[in-house]
Amino acid sequence: MWGSLFIGDEYDVPLTFDDEFSNTVIKSLSQHPKFQPKDVPLKSVAVLPSKPQISKGFADNGDGWFESQYGTDANTIIRMCRKMRRHDKMFKSEYDSIIGDIRKVKAMEVDTTIKSLTWSEGMEDVIRNIGLSDRSLKALRKFGESRSTSLQKACQQYLKAITVLQHLNDKLDWNTDDQQNWVDANDMKKDAQKMWRNTLHQVDNLTKHEIQALNYASDILEKEGALGSREIIRRGYGVLNKSMSVNKMSSLLKMYGEEVDVYRGGVRGTFVKQGPSGLIIKDPWAYTAGFVDADGSIFISERGDPRVTIVASGNNGKTHCEELQKMIGCGRLVSDQKLAKNTIKPVHRLIFSSKDDIREVLKGIIPHLKLKSLQAKAVLDYIDQKDSMRKNELYQLVTFNNWKDHKSKSITLLNKWGLDADTVGGFAEGL
Repeated sequence: MWGSLFIGDEYDVPLTFDDEFSNTVIKSLSQHPKFQPKDVPLKSVAVLPSKPQISKGFADNGDGWFESQYGTDANTIIRMCRKMRRHDKMFKSEYDSIIGDIRKVKAMEVDTTIKSLTWSEGMEDVIRNIGLSDRSLKALRKFGESRSTSLQKACQQYLKAITVLQHLNDKLDWNTDDQQNWVDANDMKKDAQKMWRNTLHQVDNLTKHEIQALNYASDILEKEGALGSREIIRRGYGVLNKSMSVNKMSSLLKMYGEEVDVYRGGVRGTFVKQGPSGLIIKDPWAYTAGFVDADGSIFISERGDPRVTIVASGNNGKTHCEELQKMIGCGRLVSDQKLAKNTIKPVHRLIFSSKDDIREVLKGIIPHLKLKSLQAKAVLDYIDQKDSMRKNELYQLVTFNNWKDHKSKSITLLNKWGLDADTVGGFAEGL
């Protein structure tokens, strides 16, 4: 059982409540003046689900209900209540009621976390006993499915050890073999608990300096938004160990970043921190611009239809496209495309095709574009342009600039139009 890990040692028995009761408990807590939910800067975050998908009702980074709503855990809140109760004895019953509600909600959180695991049926008691701190609960919500093989193995080994120990406890007289079996079973139990911890918290196997680097990166990304490993190292000068190089920081974040809620950004080489409400993005338009520059396109079709598209692959790419769409509030998502039979990762596209969507996204990203600023300005002019000759010039300008680094294609286009590069470049005047 949870033992001392539970608040007040009263979480040993899982409780199941219907939604009406849950809402009553939450309402009781939310209305109390001492426990108002912390403010979340909505403009600086975008909802991004973790991988694997976290069960409904928990924060996107795996935080429990108390951490995501109040910024602290249930243990701390109860200790706070007890301290206030000692100094405010007139309201002892009210504090006791709040403490009781907190314990019930915490029990529901534990129960819901375990039930959310696809492999937990029949293992519920084992999971409760093998080790469930708040940190482990969060890790279960984040990695319970992706690391299920090792977690199940630890549970099975733990169950085997407990079964042997219980059998020996029922015996009145022990022989030499029983004594050795007792020792072996306890060793097996400890090994199972160690396997459980190591699977959930892989970061614990790193060196002190590596853990410090991960925690520093997590903190600076939460404060500043998306950054590359080189910039993280630059800002950590004097704080990080001198042996921490750009490449080592990048490797650490790629391999262990999720342990500290850090994920690869939408732009190659960048990383972002995931908070309770999703990715922490300080400037959504700058982030989108980086995505367009790196993996997007701004073009006009031969039929004269302007488009802005963002392309990404794999599950991570799909998530970024989905969240970019939510973040900026426009665009059409086309997911899970297979470009070829041998394609392993599916391709996902966020497409902006209506004039309103194109106008909104281009006006937002133009100040931040580094590679495709000219195409963006030309398309903005194109969608409201009435002069057919000027529209054709803008089409040629955008198309040529999209292909100018491909010598054969660019030459083919110029020959087709009967123009030279300088003439097409002149079409940019006035943009």
